[in-house]
Amino acid sequence: MDATERLVRIRQLLAGLPGPYGNGQLWTVIRSTDTSDPFPDAFAFLTSVGVMDAGGPNGTPPQAPQDAAQLSVRMSEASQHVALDLLIGMTSRTLAYGARGRYPEERARDVLRALVKLLGHGTRWWTNTDLVSWEPVTRHVMDAFVIGKGGGVMVAVLATDED
Repeated sequence: MDATERLVRIRQLLAGLPGPYGNGQLWTVIRSTDTSDPFPDAFAFLTSVGVMDAGGPNGTPPQAPQDAAQLSVRMSEASQHVALDLLIGMTSRTLAYGARGRYPEERARDVLRALVKLLGHGTRWWTNTDLVSWEPVTRHVMDAFVIGKGGGVMVAVLATDED
């Protein structure tokens, strides 16, 4: 399967994922890529969905990274298994209270296993969280961000929540 067909199938698979999520939102970006560095595209995605901040009152520094380099420092490379577990967790339960997320857990598992299969062997994964602690990548109280890059496609899933 070429990257264009893979891109179309992944978009169809994840079409129902974005939307309200607990007291926050769930977003996805799916795009073709031929670069080895996913962070410029990931940072552009975060900026485009309006989750960044410019700092607080009285010169308080911003919580969110201010460029792709700062984002890359907050992200850790993860195994496929860890990334899959994180994606299932953040789509089936909210971050703040562990309430029902976008998908029931069984549906999340099916959808996200299909995503991993479509991205293919050798996909690299990065995340800012283990769903207990995280390096903030947005202005929100809680966020979880997972990036996968493989087969000429980059997929990023962002969940934000407030307590």
